[in-house]
Amino acid sequence: MNQNAQYGAHELAGMNEALMTKSANIEMLSFLSHHASDQRLQAMLMNHAETIYAHYAEGVSILQGQHRNFNQFSGQNYQQTANAPAKLGLRNPSMPSPNMQAQSPSEQSVCTIALNIHKFGAIGWTTLALECTNPQLRSYLMAGSSMCDRMAYEVWSFMNQKGYYQVPTLQQNTTQTMIHAYQMPTQAPWQGGSPTPFQQ
Repeated sequence: MNQNAQYGAHELAGMNEALMTKSANIEMLSFLSHHASDQRLQAMLMNHAETIYAHYAEGVSILQGQHRNFNQFSGQNYQQTANAPAKLGLRNPSMPSPNMQAQSPSEQSVCTIALNIHKFGAIGWTTLALECTNPQLRSYLMAGSSMCDRMAYEVWSFMNQKGYYQVPTLQQNTTQTMIHAYQMPTQAPWQGGSPTPFQQ
């Protein structure tokens, strides 16, 4: 029996897009790691490339009917490095003009490219997963989305500490007004003896 007969056409097309993109992302993150001046950033990006490589290999093995651990993928085990607390507020932000004569990307550009790879990866893998009828492909893609989420935050945290990605804040009185506009419910309707919507 053809192993691929268990997949819908849209799933195979989606996995083809996912694996092509993952392959390109591996190369790009490896390339960027060699153009990063900060050793911590170099190590982070190479770690990302290696983790995505393992996840890519799992995707190929699923399509070829060789992957047996249906509920566990390498992306689910990705551990972020310890991130420093976020720095909120603007601290003399400066956005340099794009360098049309650049021979290599600046560190800020290296970070921005890596960040966007992971951000759009999380969106893309989630979108593809929601269209999958095969549970293993769905779990695989959602594991990739979760992995991208953690990698994106890791890159963002590095950028935030360097001042590359600053976070504007509202005035304190506006923040407090918005937070306290909500009222905590005193009792859920189903706690008075009525069944919950999930029990009906």
